[in-house]
Amino acid sequence: MTLSLSGDDLYRLLLDLVAIPSVSFSEKENEAADFIYTRLSELEYFRRNPSFLRKLPAAKGDPLQRNAVAALVKAPSGRKKTVILTGHFDVVDAEAYGPLKSLAFSPEVLTKRIGELEISKDAQSDLASGEYLFGRGVSDMKSGIALEMGLLAEISRAEDFPANILFLAVPDEENTSAGMRGAVPWLVRLREEWGLEYAAALNGEPSVGGRDVSAGAVYLGTIGKIMPFFLCVGKEAHVGDYFDGVSASLITANLALTLEGAASTSETRDGRSFPPLACLRFRDLVRNYSVTLPERAVAYYNLLTVEKTPARVLDEMKSAAAEALRKTLERLEEQNELIRAGGGTFPSMKSFAPRVIDFSELFSKANAKCKDLAVELEAFAGSLPSSLDERDRCVETASFLLDLSGEKGPLVVVGFLPPFYPPRVNQRKTAGERALLRSIDRLKQDGRELGLDITSVEVFQGIMDLSYFGFQGDPRDLDVLARNMPLWGKEYHFPLEDLKKLDVPVTNFGPIGKDDHKNTERLHLPYFLDTLPFLFRKFVGYLAGGHEE
Repeated sequence: MTLSLSGDDLYRLLLDLVAIPSVSFSEKENEAADFIYTRLSELEYFRRNPSFLRKLPAAKGDPLQRNAVAALVKAPSGRKKTVILTGHFDVVDAEAYGPLKSLAFSPEVLTKRIGELEISKDAQSDLASGEYLFGRGVSDMKSGIALEMGLLAEISRAEDFPANILFLAVPDEENTSAGMRGAVPWLVRLREEWGLEYAAALNGEPSVGGRDVSAGAVYLGTIGKIMPFFLCVGKEAHVGDYFDGVSASLITANLALTLEGAASTSETRDGRSFPPLACLRFRDLVRNYSVTLPERAVAYYNLLTVEKTPARVLDEMKSAAAEALRKTLERLEEQNELIRAGGGTFPSMKSFAPRVIDFSELFSKANAKCKDLAVELEAFAGSLPSSLDERDRCVETASFLLDLSGEKGPLVVVGFLPPFYPPRVNQRKTAGERALLRSIDRLKQDGRELGLDITSVEVFQGIMDLSYFGFQGDPRDLDVLARNMPLWGKEYHFPLEDLKKLDVPVTNFGPIGKDDHKNTERLHLPYFLDTLPFLFRKFVGYLAGGHEE
C-alpha cells in the first residue's frame, strides 16, 4: 500500500492504524509505534537516509518502555527552517462500547452495528447519512496521524519543498502526556544534531463538528492545566470534646465553598470565558474508624489556564486556604457561643492560630528535623502500594513529610500535583507567531474558494500536547512549580530546563469528528478524504514559506 494523501491510501492507512488497540498506558502503544516506524521505513527517502527515522524512548523510567517516532525530511535547499507535524497514537479505552467492545477497533464492522446501542439522535442521523465512520480512535486521533504520514510521504518524494518537515508521533497523550514530556529533550537535541530551526508546530487533532460539517476549525493555541492540592490539617480531639479540636473535614468543606465553581477562578481570552476550578478529589486521610475528629483531609482541583502562572496560582491558593481556615474557626466560634448560651461550658476557639504554608516550606521544615531526608523519602516511596496513582503518591508523601516536620494544625499545606500543561497561545509578539497568523489567513482564503468557512479559534479548550512546545512567561515560574510538587523529578518527570529552551508557535488543524472518547466517536469521511488533504497540504506549505513581515 502506498503512503499518500489520496483518498484510498488514506482510508486504508486509517483502518490499519485504528486496528491497533493502542490504549493509553498499555503495551499496544509500542505496537502502534512499530507500525508507524515500519511504514515510514518503506519510503525510498528513509531507505536512503535511515538516520532521519528514529524511535525515541518516550519517558524516563517508563515501565512500559514506550517509544515515540521521529522522522525528518530535509528540504533540498538546505534551509534550517522546520515545520513540525505532531500528534498522538494512543487512544482511550473501549469500555463505553459495552457489548460491542470487541468491535471498537474494527470501524467498518462497528459502523454497521453501532445502531444496536442506544445512541443520540445526532449520532443516529449521522449514521443514516452514510458519511461517518464510527470507532475508537477514528477521530481522536488516528485520522490526524494518517494525514500527517501521508503528507510526509508526498513531501519526501518532492524536490522543491521550501522547509524541513519533522514528523513526531507520541504515546500517552490521553493519560498524562508522558510521551510528549519525554519528547521535549529530544526536540532540543535533534535541533542541534540536525541543524534545525523550528518555525511552527502543527497538530492534527480533530475539530468537533456541529450541524455544519462542511468546514473545520483552526486553533491558534491550547489551554493549560494545573492541579492545586490542599492538605488540610485540623486538630484531633474526641468527638465528646468537640470544641477541643478542629475537624479537617470542615476546613476542606469551607475550601470547597470558597473555590468550587467560583467565577473568580475562570479566565477569559478574546471575549471567551473558560471553566472555573473543579474539585476532582475530596477525602479525609483517616486510616481506620475511630470516634476522633479527622485530623487530615485532602482536596485537589482542576484549573484550566490561559495566562495564569504557577506562581500566581500558588498565591491565590494561599489566599483561598487562609479564607477557608478563617471561615472554619468563625463557624466553630459562632456555634460554640450558641451552645454556651444554652448552658454549655465549652472552651473558646480563639486560642487557635491557623497557618498556611506551601509544600516547599513543609519540605524545608521536615529537612531541618530529619538527618537524612532523601533516604527516608526513598524508603517511604518504596513502601507505598503500586496501585496508587501519581496524585495519591504525592499526597501520601506530603502527609509523611508533615509527620517528620512535627507541624500541627489548624494548618493548610498548598502545592501542586501532576500533570501540568502550560498554556500555549499566540501572543502576536514574535515574527514566528505573526507568520503563523498569515498562514492561517491564507488557509481560510483557500477554504472560501472551496465554499467553506474555516473558523479560527484562539484556544483549543481540550488538553493536548501542543502545551509542551515552550513556556510563555518567566522561567522562574516553572521553578515555583518544581519546588511545590511532591515527587517532582522522582516519579513525575517534567522537562523543565529543556522546555525553557523551546519557543515554537503552535496551531491545530485536523479532521472533523464528533463525540471523542464516547461510544459514538466518529469521523466525517467526505471532509477527511476529499477536502482536508488539499487544505492540509496547502497549510503546511504556507507554514514552510517564510517569516517575512
